[in-house]
Amino acid sequence: MKEKRVKLLFLLFLISFCLMFLRSFQLQVVDWEQYTLKVQDISTRILVEQPERGKIYDRNGKLLAWNEKIYQISNLGGILKEDTEKKLYSILKDSVDNPNTVIDKLNFQKKVILNINSVQALKIANLDSNLVVQEKYLRKYAHESLYHVLGYVDNEGYPRTGLEMVYDEKLRGNYGYNMLIMSSSKGSTQLVEKTHSIPGNNIVLSLDLDLQIKAYNYMKDSNHNGVILISDPNTGEILVFVSYPSPDPNMFSEGMNSLEYKKILNDKNKILVNRAVSSCYPPGSIIKPFIAYSALEAGVSPYATINSTGIYYLKNANGVIIDQLEDWNPQGHGETNLIKSIRASVNSYYYWLGENLGIDYLEGYADKFKLVEPTSIDIPFEKRGNFPGRKWKLDNLGEVWYPGETLRVYIGQSATTMTPIQILRMYNILATRGTYYKFNLFMKEEDFLGNIINKYEPILIDKYELNNDYLKYIYQGMIEVTTFEGPTYEQGTAFPAFKDFPITVAGKTGTAQVDREKHSHSWFAGFLPANNPHYSIVVFIEYGGMGSDTAAPVARKILDDLIINYY
Repeated sequence: MKEKRVKLLFLLFLISFCLMFLRSFQLQVVDWEQYTLKVQDISTRILVEQPERGKIYDRNGKLLAWNEKIYQISNLGGILKEDTEKKLYSILKDSVDNPNTVIDKLNFQKKVILNINSVQALKIANLDSNLVVQEKYLRKYAHESLYHVLGYVDNEGYPRTGLEMVYDEKLRGNYGYNMLIMSSSKGSTQLVEKTHSIPGNNIVLSLDLDLQIKAYNYMKDSNHNGVILISDPNTGEILVFVSYPSPDPNMFSEGMNSLEYKKILNDKNKILVNRAVSSCYPPGSIIKPFIAYSALEAGVSPYATINSTGIYYLKNANGVIIDQLEDWNPQGHGETNLIKSIRASVNSYYYWLGENLGIDYLEGYADKFKLVEPTSIDIPFEKRGNFPGRKWKLDNLGEVWYPGETLRVYIGQSATTMTPIQILRMYNILATRGTYYKFNLFMKEEDFLGNIINKYEPILIDKYELNNDYLKYIYQGMIEVTTFEGPTYEQGTAFPAFKDFPITVAGKTGTAQVDREKHSHSWFAGFLPANNPHYSIVVFIEYGGMGSDTAAPVARKILDDLIINYY
């Protein structure tokens, strides 16, 4: 009985195996062509749905960056039918330059992006089941001056530089997906699953768009390249961030051909360079308030004087002249103390400080205050400056340090270089009597419903114990820069530019020599109101000449606009 049962089970197993083998043979050998065609006839496609990128606003609610709706047409089938091509041509003939080019792209590249209206998009979607229409977004920008702040998003939706890249995670949103099943023989497309995209969050920046545009235009009117920066030293917020010249970010977001890009890349004015954070320049006399304060810390009396004759002679231990250096005024400035040295920018006073204090002292003081270190502003590609000394020269040039070089460093020359944003940090420390709040452009983030996600709180990066008794002399000298009237050798260097300004500005001009064949760089930096600062400013004009003649008048113009808006 048991043996019969085993034989029966074996027989059933054998019959089942034979049936499976025969069916497999039929499917894979006899009917393989029929079933292969059926599988090929049905395919699944997943189309990505681009989310709307978050908008960017200025501090007053004005749009800096937003999205313009465009449409991507995808051909999921083969060559378009002749009737479809004719209808497509009819729809596009009044909207695009050459509808035939669009048709060719759909036939061979299988997709094209068009700037058409929603009615045209709907007509195209209903032409052929193989034509799928998706909404896309083209990034738009309010003004060309925003390139060095915002950067840009390319026409594929990828951020390439600037705050668009830094805050991409907040702005980009979440992609959606459409799953389609297509049957090529039936010419049908069926949507089987859809996940909606989620818009990105909006962000609000500390920039003031109106001031930004005016500052940019003042730089353009000066006919020089340069930088204008305005911040709140008590919070680190940036109101104006201009690096001139600048390309229009809309050119990048819309896409350009290789010839247009080469023109920008090879522009003699280097318009892609962010001069505010990525270029280093000799600061010249703009650094003198900091050096004057360091001298007070070293024990130099604010009442000590030197006699400026127009030329300063550096002598060795034997009394032999080994170098001679000039004041900007060939006739000299006469008897000069610390306050006058700032007011009239008397070089001889700082040569005297350099001879007495030496390079090691000043280099150590610059290190303590991180004078040439990156500021950690949320703009990418910030560079470090350079403060030279004995070790720097030996390491980089293989040479020993000479006494005459020390004197030149004390007027912001020699191999001393700083970025404009580093100059602004230095003046913010003076304005706040010793604190540096991280420079920041981000103020708050909101979702697409207007709910606040997070808000900026000032970040204290550095705090220095500055002596208020010493600062009053520095402040007085800087106030006299803009308010003291007198003969050329006595007058405040920015007095002509600020003589009728309604608010007291503590400032300093700078004229930084580059080489004999080019004009000097022109600087102005300061803060206002002088005794309770709310705003700090740096104006840098490349090869602009005297700071009093070029940078100071530009600073006056933008500060006129500032007080109209904020006072």
